[in-house]
Amino acid sequence: MSKADTVEAMRGIIAGQKGTVLAEYRGLTVAEITNLRKRLREVDAEFRVVKNTLIRRAAKDSGFSRLEEFFIGPTAIGYTMSDPVSLAKAMREFSVGNQKIRLKAGYLDGKVLSAKEIEALADVPKREVLLSRLVGGMAAPITRLAQALSGPKRKLVCVLQSIHDLKSKQVSA
Repeated sequence: MSKADTVEAMRGIIAGQKGTVLAEYRGLTVAEITNLRKRLREVDAEFRVVKNTLIRRAAKDSGFSRLEEFFIGPTAIGYTMSDPVSLAKAMREFSVGNQKIRLKAGYLDGKVLSAKEIEALADVPKREVLLSRLVGGMAAPITRLAQALSGPKRKLVCVLQSIHDLKSKQVSA
């Protein structure tokens, strides 16, 4: 693949990505990089090692160019076209288990993220968990309202049952 092809491919990635994590890698073996790529594919993400000059060219005239200060030293790019939280989790898990890779920065929704912000993003629960919490939060007031409205009816039924039981005892006695 020529340099021009690589730049064009990276432009396409930059245009379509939903989240990106930049990492510095030093001394990673081919097996370790393959393992990381495998983990990232499981969460619908990719990992690429690209020359800094080529990624700078690809990022030119886009918001991604704000990451230019991080294109120093051996830089690898993890990116996803779907779930940035899963990408951040996978990258953090790998970096915690391997001291040869260090998270540098990230890019999400046009905003540059620091390494600490990537860590915070990795702590966000999965989408399904957040949706279930949202639905639970929305259903709770409705459930409480239904219980509150049924309370007087239940009390009336209990009072009527007590009167019935009392009259039944009086008749049988």
